[in-house]
Amino acid sequence: MRSPGDTLVTPQQSGRVRRRGGCLGCLWQIPLILALGIVLVVAINCVFAPWAFYLGGNFHILPYWQGWGKLHAKSGDYVMYIRIHPTSRGSRMYLETNLTGNAYICTPRGEQFRMHMGGGMRKHLNLPTDGEKIHLYMHNWPWNGSFIADHRPSLELEGHWQNPDLVMDDDASIQRAFQPDGSVYPGHDPNHPYNGEIVPVTFHPGSYSDFKEACKAR
Repeated sequence: MRSPGDTLVTPQQSGRVRRRGGCLGCLWQIPLILALGIVLVVAINCVFAPWAFYLGGNFHILPYWQGWGKLHAKSGDYVMYIRIHPTSRGSRMYLETNLTGNAYICTPRGEQFRMHMGGGMRKHLNLPTDGEKIHLYMHNWPWNGSFIADHRPSLELEGHWQNPDLVMDDDASIQRAFQPDGSVYPGHDPNHPYNGEIVPVTFHPGSYSDFKEACKAR
């Protein structure tokens, strides 16, 4: 029997209390799901891309490599950050080890672009990738990249691993992507030169924070 001091809880109120408790109870599962996702990615790469744990020459627990470098072009100095890891899709070529990732570049004018990146190396890589050839391609992909049509600038890089660094050049893509003043080339002039100045770049191991500091000091 309910005493006079008891509060009556309706079925609707009881359901609301249970739902709120259920939502809060789910929050602890989010870190667990993220951790399981990371473990799954690591396990897949252990089987299909063990070389990814040795990019740059030393073993690292996560299967990716990141670094930054400077490009000294006629249009000015550019600083670039890249982060690469294996993927099962996205290559332009058949029978190639596929790579994906992201990149950032800051220009002589102080502009910064976030880039979506792809690329590849040869199939059936050994654990040590020192000396292996690599090519990368990338295009501008800001936060709203899925909703815009213009993804300039686009850049290409090719070179090889020289552990712990990546030694590459831009295949004249800086000249194609930027104007002499360092601004993004906006047009489609058929007379705009495709081949021209080839700019070398050496990417040293480093973090995005290192890249930001280098941009400030440029």
